[in-house]
Amino acid sequence: MLRHSVLAGRKSAKNIVSALAMAVALTGAGLAAGAVVSAPASAQEYSRAFVDIYTPAADVVNAEGGDVASVAGQFPAIVAAAQTADEKFAAGNLILIAGNKAENATWQRQGLELQLASGKVAPEQVGLFNWFVGSLAFNAQDYAAARAALQLAQQNNYADGDVHGLIAETYYQEGNAAGGLAYIRRVIETTAAAGGDVPQQWVLRSLQAAYNSNLLDEAIDASIMLVTYHPTQENWLRALQVANSLGDFDPQARLDLMRLMRLTNTLTERSEYIRYIEDADPRIMSNEVSAVLGEAVAAGHLAEGDNYTTEIRDVVADRMAGDRAEAPSLVAEARGSANGRDALVAGDVLYSLNDFAGAEEMYALAVEKGGADTATAQTRLGMAQVRQGKNAAGAATLSQVTGPRATVARLWATYAASQG
Repeated sequence: MLRHSVLAGRKSAKNIVSALAMAVALTGAGLAAGAVVSAPASAQEYSRAFVDIYTPAADVVNAEGGDVASVAGQFPAIVAAAQTADEKFAAGNLILIAGNKAENATWQRQGLELQLASGKVAPEQVGLFNWFVGSLAFNAQDYAAARAALQLAQQNNYADGDVHGLIAETYYQEGNAAGGLAYIRRVIETTAAAGGDVPQQWVLRSLQAAYNSNLLDEAIDASIMLVTYHPTQENWLRALQVANSLGDFDPQARLDLMRLMRLTNTLTERSEYIRYIEDADPRIMSNEVSAVLGEAVAAGHLAEGDNYTTEIRDVVADRMAGDRAEAPSLVAEARGSANGRDALVAGDVLYSLNDFAGAEEMYALAVEKGGADTATAQTRLGMAQVRQGKNAAGAATLSQVTGPRATVARLWATYAASQG
């Protein structure tokens, strides 16, 4: 489970529209007045059959304190009698007002849908009507119908509610996280391309949906969008914790993820520090492990003097000076080697010594000569470039990484882009 919920503080998507909110909105638009249309007091023409069945129900619905529930059984007959566009609109208006008075969402939705179907809703109000229909359908867990109505609301320029977010939510509530993520990603890309602001909540919700569904690729996509458009330290924490939780990384790829967590100050748990130390291996990257161990103790995640800390301290104390002294000979061997394996080893030692320029040279040599793990060499080449502030070059290098390491490389490349 995520230790820091990506949805912290989010209000429930349920109960989006109330009878009061709808009555206020529609009355303000001049579309749901206190009295229903009463033939023949208007310019519209109504059939005698419709008037005969409509009028008694309208009298009850219009009456102050009228027993609306007593005429609900007549609604099907009123709808059946409505043959013209005006009659359908009047029938829908009657049922809508009854629904508002009785706070009955089913009647509200039916009334709105009848009015829309009549074609008599003013063009500038079609979006508003569809928003309410979609919201009511959502509350009723009729997600496919909600999505269809909300899409019509968006197409008709309704902009007061979070239409896109609610459309995505219809997918999530159906258990179709992939569908919701694909939808909101298209919206985000379109919004960003047009120079608009991407609401953080869209991305947070998509990240949570991907995480809950164990969709690693989609979760990484959402994580990258989150720190691309809202690159706060808190969001880096969310993004990297999701990757660390869902990713099936080998120890060396996981080490590079931990290095990014360290760089972004998002190591927050004892277990993360221990994993970092174990993956780096105090016998191989002693200087880096010593620094990480000190940070863990300072942060209170490890205690000075406990058995684990003492054991690691002893190992790195024996290795640190030797690793530094050995580095020049490793570089010389790498330069004279026929393949890139020695260069990769030398690069790892130099990186652990914070000699990022030297590490860059060795990793580049490893890629050039071949014979080493190309994805690892490319990832760490890009990382070494980023650590020197060569962010554009680092991002370009990291973009070349394919295979199981691509996720870690993408996260590093996104960090590079965020640094300018």
